[in-house]
Amino acid sequence: MFRFYTARARFDAWLVADRLKQAGIKAHVFNQHASSIVGDVPPDVAQPQVWLEREQDRERALVLLARLQEEAARSGTTRCAACGEDSPANFDLCWNCGASL
Repeated sequence: MFRFYTARARFDAWLVADRLKQAGIKAHVFNQHASSIVGDVPPDVAQPQVWLEREQDRERALVLLARLQEEAARSGTTRCAACGEDSPANFDLCWNCGASL
């Protein structure tokens, strides 16, 4: 196993790990409850981390991480074709009716 990603918050680490698992890449989250020791140890040691089980998954994982960061950076709104409501551009589903955007 090797460290792949250091997150700012626990939910970021779980989001990355879950996306990797959806793609068939085995990932684990460590240090999810270690934020209270920041200051006693360096922040990169105490922050939540995503670790990959296999080195050969690294390239695919980097592509997925880049895609996830792209999606998070989208701004503006998207109009739902099913109900006509506007949803934030980084949503995958309409907040109003649940249709795919």
